[in-house]
Amino acid sequence: MKFLVIGYGSIGKRHAANVVSMGHQAVLLRHSMSNPNREGFREYYSLDDVLENEKGIDGAIVCSPTTKHLDDVRRLINSNIPFLLEKPTTDELRSTVEMRAIIESRKFTLYDIGFNLRYHPIIKCIKDFLPNAGKVYATKIYVGYYLPYWRKGIDYRESTSAKKELGGGVHVELAHDIDYTLWLIGLPEKVVGYVNRVSDLEISTDDICSAMMKYRDGSVVELHLDYLSHKYLRGGQIIAENGTLEWQWSPAEGSVTYCDKGSPGSREIFATGPGFDFNTTYTGELEHFIGILNGSRKTTVDIADAIETMKVIKAIEVSDREERWIAMEEIVI
Repeated sequence: MKFLVIGYGSIGKRHAANVVSMGHQAVLLRHSMSNPNREGFREYYSLDDVLENEKGIDGAIVCSPTTKHLDDVRRLINSNIPFLLEKPTTDELRSTVEMRAIIESRKFTLYDIGFNLRYHPIIKCIKDFLPNAGKVYATKIYVGYYLPYWRKGIDYRESTSAKKELGGGVHVELAHDIDYTLWLIGLPEKVVGYVNRVSDLEISTDDICSAMMKYRDGSVVELHLDYLSHKYLRGGQIIAENGTLEWQWSPAEGSVTYCDKGSPGSREIFATGPGFDFNTTYTGELEHFIGILNGSRKTTVDIADAIETMKVIKAIEVSDREERWIAMEEIVI
């Protein structure tokens, strides 16, 4: 198959390399003519040039800055090109709703949204095991890592994560963890949140976010996201009727433990083992996208799922600005 990779920052480079490693072809569509790729990929600067010169584009992988996603997706749909869209869908809820309107008006189904943590074996394990835990009472989700450590060989100040005008911000960049929270627990009734830039990082985006989500049954989710931790932190805890689930992982390994009700200690129910390759979460979503193209699989994360994540992000922002709980029904789309 031949894939068009739109955008060639760190995530575009990862996807292009994965396409090749899996035995397919990659060509690039760039938004800037500066810094041509060194890997030998053919690259273009307009979709018209791609369509004129590249026959048989099977699908596109959208890795451009978040603020360009809507226009990129619109052009792909108008050209009837299936796409895998890197998270988040857009930089704001309104644009995501506009994207949904385009998808629905064209009855376009050959797409997926790339929340790759749904392909992480730890999150998949939790999703499968969670019914055994019974009624969920409280959940804690956390992720933090110092932004300059994120991408080797790249000046963090020039990254999308650091620039507000490109759609960055910790609660947007780490939307993965909001998405998997909703996948596990569901959409909340109310949200209260705080976002701010508190460090001396040379960025124009927020670097810390804390939020609480309240559910109709009285259960709660506590969420913490930051660009600040010098130790890689990612994990969570679910306190439930029949026991307590805990998980944590680094890029190289991770585990899930469970403490049964009445048990004196926790038992490990899953471990990746040392040397786990985090890139398998990206190859997993690419394999699934290929399945969508050949008709053997269906969309994992559709535009409705993406809108729920964007609604929570919007609720956090409104709550921070107005300093109050925000009912999800107040977030009008």
